Amino acid sequence: MELLNKTIGDCLNVRAEESPDKVAIEYWDQSYTWEEVDRFSDYLAGRMLASGMKKGDHAGIWSVNTPNWILTFFAMTKIGVVPILINTCYKEMELSHLIQYADVRYMYYGDGYKKLCYESMTETIRRMEGCPVEKWIPIGRDHTGKWMTESSFTDEEKSYARAEFLRTQKNLVKPEDTAAMLFTSGTTSVSKGVMLSHYNLVNSAQGTLDFTRWTADDKVLLAVPLFHCFGITSCLLTSVLDGCTIHLLKYAKTIKLLESIDQYHCTVLNGVPSMFLAMIRKPEFYDYDTTSLRSGIIAGSAVSAKEYTEIQKYLPNMNLLPSYGQTETSPCVTLMTDEDPYDKRAATAGRLIAYEELRVSDPQSGEVLSEGATGEIEVRGYNIMQGYYKMEEETAAAISADGWLKTGDLGFMDPEGYLHIIGRKKEMIIRCGENIAPLEIENVISELDCVNAVKVIGIPAEVVQEMIVACVVPKPGRIISESIIISYLTSRLAHYKIPSYVLEFSSLPMNASGKILLPELKEQVIARLKKEKEGM
Repeated sequence: MELLNKTIGDCLNVRAEESPDKVAIEYWDQSYTWEEVDRFSDYLAGRMLASGMKKGDHAGIWSVNTPNWILTFFAMTKIGVVPILINTCYKEMELSHLIQYADVRYMYYGDGYKKLCYESMTETIRRMEGCPVEKWIPIGRDHTGKWMTESSFTDEEKSYARAEFLRTQKNLVKPEDTAAMLFTSGTTSVSKGVMLSHYNLVNSAQGTLDFTRWTADDKVLLAVPLFHCFGITSCLLTSVLDGCTIHLLKYAKTIKLLESIDQYHCTVLNGVPSMFLAMIRKPEFYDYDTTSLRSGIIAGSAVSAKEYTEIQKYLPNMNLLPSYGQTETSPCVTLMTDEDPYDKRAATAGRLIAYEELRVSDPQSGEVLSEGATGEIEVRGYNIMQGYYKMEEETAAAISADGWLKTGDLGFMDPEGYLHIIGRKKEMIIRCGENIAPLEIENVISELDCVNAVKVIGIPAEVVQEMIVACVVPKPGRIISESIIISYLTSRLAHYKIPSYVLEFSSLPMNASGKILLPELKEQVIARLKKEKEGM
């Protein structure tokens, strides 16, 4: 792998020249070649410039995955407008706070997400005090029910003069410029705007391909949200670089995933563990042919060895490649190849990607630890974010003067160079002075056949500091026995790691990326325990 000194627009232009007639995007009733994606996004970029947008402006994209989302994103990055990528689940107040924080001047919005109607929501936001948005631009289907096509643009927008002006503006955009602003998931704190450069994103995509070895013959089923780094880098930009075809889904609905794999013979599927588990546990799973899948990345949250083995049992033709990363690292830090031993793929997050560095430090003292010791994971390299938008103190706290990013994740490197993830530093439970990693307890509980999902949390308690609570979702038709789970844990873990309570849940609260919403889960647990105590 060689680091690329290119912008996203440069990469798309090269792709259009090398494989102009290759299908780039399939979206049910429409498809686009790579030449069309490049040309239509050029037209759209010219339209943006003519409307007064310029390099450095912030423009929001608020929509489920659609061809228009992708064309809008490429158009912005070509002229140096910074796409502000917005969670599709946001309600009016959340969106209002975000656009004020991120200084959004232009807002491109889709039709909606599930029951949310964005048009009516934007009407409410426009009237809110302090709204900085100057123009609201819909990017849903046109009046004929189509996504952008040649006929979506005027003769003037296709003119030589417009193309020449666009060319001069493209030349102003450099690889070191901010390409996009994405947001931390906000599961444990307020979301922060993560600024990533073209250099960050393009090379992260290239580093991913170096491990996965996907080719132009592959077809990627893109179902993860494009407002997340996983979708942008590991799905969209990898496809630009290797020239494969994207089969696009608006979001990850289990039946639609199965239908798409069966009908369109997709070969690559990336996703979070909960997506894969929902798919293979769907009663209708065997009604669909999934044998075309040959590869894919599983990332975004921890997956136990038991869950990994279960997924691979149902998808035996697929080399599922665990990865570790976060938005601040663009995102991939470690990744597997299909040549790595199965036991390593099931139990670790892979090996370090080229040109990236990783070390483990003591969470309290900051001392760099030796190989095999558990501590906070720190990363340095081309992939590290430019910083948090308008948060200089938070950026300085996260990135040291010599470039090391403190990830907030705990883990260790084994002698073979594979990364083992233990958990989040912020999720660490402190009980009677002992530091306890929830993931360790979760992995043991998930070994039980009756368990569908589990999250272990700590809640405030007198004397012992924190009380351990295991929140367990049983498999359909099964029941959870607190005594059986406690007994199972007691024979395998130290006494101080045993939960005080085991609570059964029908489902765990999650955000759009499949990550558990810890504050909401903790509120539910505290309320339930309080109610139980009052009823005694």
